Amino acid sequence: MNLHRHDQTDNHQMANNPFIRESVPKESSPWHIVPMADYVIPSDDRVSLIKKRWKSLHRLFGRVDKEASVARAEEELRALPNVRLANLVPPINWSLVAEAFAEAHNQITADASGRGKIDLRSSSGEDEPVRFLIGQPCCNHAATVQRWAAREQARVLTPPETAQILAGGESWLESLPTRGGDQAWVLPALERCFLRHTNGLDLVRRFLERAISGELGPGVIGCDSWAFAFVQRIWPLPGTAALTLQAFDGAALADLFVKPKANSGARHETRFLSASSGESLLPEETQTTSRGESSESKLVQTSSELRQLATHCRGNPGLAWHYWRKQLRSEPQHDQQNREEEQDGARSAGQRAGQPPDDIVWVVRDVEPPALPADTDEDVAFVLHALLLHRGLTTDLLALLLPIPRARVASQLLRLQVLGLLVREDERWQVAPLAYPVVREFLRDRSYLIDAF
Repeated sequence: MNLHRHDQTDNHQMANNPFIRESVPKESSPWHIVPMADYVIPSDDRVSLIKKRWKSLHRLFGRVDKEASVARAEEELRALPNVRLANLVPPINWSLVAEAFAEAHNQITADASGRGKIDLRSSSGEDEPVRFLIGQPCCNHAATVQRWAAREQARVLTPPETAQILAGGESWLESLPTRGGDQAWVLPALERCFLRHTNGLDLVRRFLERAISGELGPGVIGCDSWAFAFVQRIWPLPGTAALTLQAFDGAALADLFVKPKANSGARHETRFLSASSGESLLPEETQTTSRGESSESKLVQTSSELRQLATHCRGNPGLAWHYWRKQLRSEPQHDQQNREEEQDGARSAGQRAGQPPDDIVWVVRDVEPPALPADTDEDVAFVLHALLLHRGLTTDLLALLLPIPRARVASQLLRLQVLGLLVREDERWQVAPLAYPVVREFLRDRSYLIDAF
């Protein structure tokens, strides 16, 4: 993609161009779009890893460590009701990611021209006019691209039907935009344009040839990270501008999950406490930290629970959202009543005058993910891999793509659902969020093609 310099004669045209927006710096935002090569997986929480292995050795040899009583206390904590969870952990606002994606365009063009503008079009119209936004599972790249399209008034392409994919998609390809128009286009989910089948790959190859050659004009393609790894095998994309959401470390997860509630300004203060140590996940000094604070200082102040969560999810904030909801707990009813009575007594003694009781939320360190059965065979691996490559499939499509009888496919799907490894949404089976790290590791150990994250 050629990001060229605009001269002064283009100023009026640029001001009225829907693809070009002013860059708005968001220094405090945890959302950052970067080239895929710049994705940095959070480093291992070494201390937590050593503690886990030490506790495993204690259990192995039948010894009880000093934290056993704490573990029993964690078991007494109650899972939060859905209504409270919805308030404490609302759905991720993907519009913020769309803004970060637009800002990445601004920055890239600013580096080339010094103007800080978005320009998806090349100077000749023949260079690479397409950028990819690659999203990991649970990161909703399709919604991000659609929100970006609404912001930029771009045309949203509808994916082909299954029958069109298997037939080569001639009618769908003919409906695509052509070069020369002023309107950019977006395809939210490239993974909906192919099937790993003898007759299911021609359409996506022909589409990519037209898109990357510039025949369709300027555009943005959203794609799942697993599908992108597969597409690069069947149609290499050398030099293509592929962007992704930068990994969230523990400090970024604190910005996303903890600080919005702890610093909301509401009279009813919410405090997130570690169930293993009783310490706050957000020490008071971090609430007044300056913007110039070093990343090393932020790492020290970030709780081990959040650092461990970032490491376990490999920086994937969408996946961390699911785990975070499972980590939150409340006190047993009698303990909560005792704490409120203590706070009432403190207020009567002149302490915390005029303040309501704190809303205490306990955060457990570990969430037990679903486990693959010991007798997991290659058929299960085929099923799981196909679901990840296509970001979900129906039972009929799985039976079409796999060398397994439909009855056995259906049986395997239901069994994996009972084990908590799969979920079913809109007739499509998908790997359950909490099971994703386990499934990814399982496929990696068996040398299956996996994503780049």
